[in-house]
Amino acid sequence: MIKHIIQYLILILFITNMAESQEKSPMQKLLWIVDSWVSPEGGDNRSYEEWKVTGDSLYEGSSKTIKNGEVVFRESLKIENTPDGIYYVADVPHNPAPVKFLLTSVSDTSAVFENPEHNFPKKITYLQVEGNLHAFIEGPGKDGKMKKIDFYFNKMR
Repeated sequence: MIKHIIQYLILILFITNMAESQEKSPMQKLLWIVDSWVSPEGGDNRSYEEWKVTGDSLYEGSSKTIKNGEVVFRESLKIENTPDGIYYVADVPHNPAPVKFLLTSVSDTSAVFENPEHNFPKKITYLQVEGNLHAFIEGPGKDGKMKKIDFYFNKMR
């Protein structure tokens, strides 16, 4: 009887360790982005970004910037897991079609999406820093020099 109890406990311990050691999928690693975010207060500009899980292979988001009470920028966003890879899809009014950026790096606190064919940006990076969100876009500007634009967000409380 004791032998069976010990075998059972060893089996439970083995199964628990196996479950803990299983690697998260890239979509699971991206779950930290799912929330409502707002830029820190300051001036008359305020930016918002929001992400929701809408399926196992799809997160939907939106971003907007408000200046003096008026929306001056808006985009629809998606992170979708496709057979060809995981893509960040930005749909902005000034582009004729949504632009896709391939996920090239992911961890529990960072994600990098790239599209070398797009004019600007070519790279979008998201970082979780102490529970806040730091995003930045990079690529050559119109003058050909590398350009980086930072976006800082706090969780909406």
